[in-house]
Amino acid sequence: MEATMVAGTLEDSVRRLHEAEILKRYNVSPLWAADGPTGHPMTARIPRRWLHSSLLLALAALGGCQPNLRAEAVSTAEAGPLNVIVMINDGAGWGTWDAAAYWQYGSREGAPYADFPLRLAVTTFPLNASSQPTGDNAQTLGYDPGKAWDDAPVPAQDLPFAGYQYLAAVATDSAAAGTALSSGIKTYNNAINFNNDGQPVEFNTLRAKRLGMATGVVTSVPFAHATPAAFAAQNESRSNYHAIAHQMLAQGHMDLVMGTGGPGYSVDGRACHEGTDAAKAEGCANPWEWVSQQDWQLLEAGSTIGGNPAGPWRLIRSKEAFAALAQGRLPADRPLIGVPRVANTLQQARQLQVLGKDAATPSGVRKIDSVPDLATMTRGALQFLQQRSSKGLYLMVEGGATDWAAHTSACGTEWHYGQCSDQPQHGRLIEETVEFNDAVAAVVDWIERNGGWERNLLIVTTDHDNSMPMGPDAHNVAFAPVRNNGRGRMPGISFRPTGSHSNALVPLWARGAGAALLGKRVRGVDAGYRQHVRWNDGSYIDNTDVAAAVQEVLQRPR
Repeated sequence: MEATMVAGTLEDSVRRLHEAEILKRYNVSPLWAADGPTGHPMTARIPRRWLHSSLLLALAALGGCQPNLRAEAVSTAEAGPLNVIVMINDGAGWGTWDAAAYWQYGSREGAPYADFPLRLAVTTFPLNASSQPTGDNAQTLGYDPGKAWDDAPVPAQDLPFAGYQYLAAVATDSAAAGTALSSGIKTYNNAINFNNDGQPVEFNTLRAKRLGMATGVVTSVPFAHATPAAFAAQNESRSNYHAIAHQMLAQGHMDLVMGTGGPGYSVDGRACHEGTDAAKAEGCANPWEWVSQQDWQLLEAGSTIGGNPAGPWRLIRSKEAFAALAQGRLPADRPLIGVPRVANTLQQARQLQVLGKDAATPSGVRKIDSVPDLATMTRGALQFLQQRSSKGLYLMVEGGATDWAAHTSACGTEWHYGQCSDQPQHGRLIEETVEFNDAVAAVVDWIERNGGWERNLLIVTTDHDNSMPMGPDAHNVAFAPVRNNGRGRMPGISFRPTGSHSNALVPLWARGAGAALLGKRVRGVDAGYRQHVRWNDGSYIDNTDVAAAVQEVLQRPR
């Protein structure tokens, strides 16, 4: 027993040296420090309940290592989850969820989160309409339910109802929304965990890492894009991709990063050197758009980036390597980055003229068969992070390309590939959410095999609406719902042709230890949401409440 105690002390010392180096880089005081700033609940002195729990653990060790003493001391209602998983289907308005569920399951009740006990709506507005710091804390934007559901006709071809115009006027971007979901603050559009004074703020990934948890982000778009960045970096502008990627890879606070963004392959998964025409080479023109050439070469060489205290990364790219990770056949002895062999998105950017037709997909385009799907990546992330720490994991999974498909609602807003078209990508919008739903199902299965809902918290939501997807009659009937045409058949759907985000309420589902903390933060009841969306009674929270609830969960004894 004495040897075990010494080993544990040495392990803690090594861990604290590693964490101290991470925290120094972020100018954050350690949670375990004897003294610290008192202005923030996560950097203050350790709360008495934490000291009490730690004392019980020490007494348990000295008294024969009884494993259930701590469990008896902390009630289930007060205990925090061992694992926290936040899943974000980027840009998915309420019509997006319905359209995908109708195609995939035949009804919205088939979705893996449909029976979650906590169902809320979420406001998503940013601090202001600026795209850079303005140096004040004035909340100039908000959400007005009366204006949001105003069905008064207006003389406008694209947005013929007053409610549509109100929702489309000013909206968040993924950076400000991701920051709200991750750090709990309102800020300007473009900010990645920066406040309106232009200063970096702490986010929940750092809090989880201080607790010794394994941390990771998974996305179907470039790993340095806005939403994964909001859970892994701090930057004044989301567009500083190289700096964001470098921070993710050099600071030592991330155990796992997965997403596209590497060089060498087209949007169709073809090697760039094989491209003989413009279509086949699409996505190859700027290989260093998302990550610097220097950092990528260090990844390939297995060398440490920027003095990362966690050491060098293990880079995987092949579909077979992702499958091996999901099956637990890869070691967890170093941080892992998975970058599939495709440009920009896993599937959404693929081209009909290169891959050909497939009537079984909602888009009618054959899928790339050389890249992993989001569910496999998610299973791999959970398997890996579980091995990385016995103290639990904190993971964000994003279906990022749902947003990219929704941006095609107006010509000229498509992302980084292809010709401008007047045919919005309804099919690809559904495909991306189907992939996301499969990833949620994978997480639910993993939770049920790893401690159950008493030891895990799962939050499923989006960061904002995009293009207000509704039914085919929504141009003439205000807020007409998506039409269910049966499983495997394209639902009746239409976009508002804005090509951009809206200020509409979005859905959230949660289940597991600590989920009730979200329900305690209800800010109002929206009768229009209750009537038209029908997921709950209209109760809504703010996106900052998600981060606040997670922070409170992380503070609980675990």
